[in-house]
Amino acid sequence: MADKPPSAAEFLTSLLAAVREVTGRRPPPTWTHVDKVQQKLGITNRDAVDAGIRVAVARGWLRADGDPPESITLTGAGLKLLEPTPTGPAKP
Repeated sequence: MADKPPSAAEFLTSLLAAVREVTGRRPPPTWTHVDKVQQKLGITNRDAVDAGIRVAVARGWLRADGDPPESITLTGAGLKLLEPTPTGPAKP
């Protein structure tokens, strides 16, 4: 039986976390290539990654360069979402 696909919130959290890891946990704005993040996520569907980036940019969690985006960086707001809270990680 196939695994259940992640919810949109889980995917966005994974996307932000992958950006953080690929940039070596350096503070924003530390830019990285989208294909490195896609590889970290283990996703072959670039359209899904681009859609997640567009949502995260619209919400102010990422900044992107290019259309379609080639490079991305976390924002302070995106980094804050990844910080643990007393009840666990923040949810987008």
